[in-house]
Amino acid sequence: MPMIVYNFLESYDLSGKTIIPFCTHGGSGLAGTEGTIAEITGATMIDGLSISGETAQNDREAAQQQVTEWLQEAGYLA
Repeated sequence: MPMIVYNFLESYDLSGKTIIPFCTHGGSGLAGTEGTIAEITGATMIDGLSISGETAQNDREAAQQQVTEWLQEAGYLA
């Protein structure tokens, strides 16, 4: 994660909150980010989503489908 995200997470009390991480990436996916966020914040974590940057840039339909399926599986989208 960029340092600015660490600063944000450390500056706010997110205990009792639910965090659902998502990102685009160049090959590393979430790379342990969910565990790091949970450790810093004490928040409840829901499985995140990572989409390759190439897909996000070049195949918007595929990226949208991945987001839709992720939200449906998590129960946030009917």
